[in-house]
Amino acid sequence: MPKFNKPKVNQPKVNQSKVNKSKLDDRPDQSKSLPSHSELPPVQLDETIVAGRRPKPLNDIQRLLAEVPELRSGFDPEMFAHLQENIPFNVKHFETKIHKILGSKNIDVSLKNSVKYLEYIKQNIQLPCHVTGIEEFEWEEEYTMGSGSKKEYARLKKTQPSYTDSFTINRLEDFVIQEEGIFVEVQRVGERQKFMLPLSELESVDVISPNNQLLDDYAVWFVNY
Repeated sequence: MPKFNKPKVNQPKVNQSKVNKSKLDDRPDQSKSLPSHSELPPVQLDETIVAGRRPKPLNDIQRLLAEVPELRSGFDPEMFAHLQENIPFNVKHFETKIHKILGSKNIDVSLKNSVKYLEYIKQNIQLPCHVTGIEEFEWEEEYTMGSGSKKEYARLKKTQPSYTDSFTINRLEDFVIQEEGIFVEVQRVGERQKFMLPLSELESVDVISPNNQLLDDYAVWFVNY
């Protein structure tokens, strides 16, 4: 059973590239280099900007609303905001859903399964879909959690996507990347500025929209499996 990530506030990002590999390498002959892993670099289209951020996985109140439409009438999402983290997550129910989406017993995140999930989302997403960041994008962490200057942060937000922005999904890209999953082209609301962002790092602005459940399930799967 996977261990589900919990959203953390003001927690410094762990830079895995700085891990001391010598402490982890128990090979008899350490003079030989470790095998390399091939990586497919992100694709940048036209003036589209690629950015990234780690997602917050769970939102059970939103899941309940999506599955029981009768509860939506007159519902104020803020009413139960403080209860969301206390509602148990039904792993068995979730995994059954993912098995059906992927049509496979193996629901681990892989390139093959990501391609299957992309086709599922293409068939079920309702456009236009308005989204925002789940938490800080990677480039923002230096300014929101580190010592980056507020003045420089404000300047960069004019040309970089921010988790506080609202975006409209223009399209899903026809490719996936092993480490990043599905990408979408988004346009910042009120501007012509476009960006290419990992779908797992976005959530629906409308918490009772079917898109909210669709994106939330994908983020939970991609982060935890």
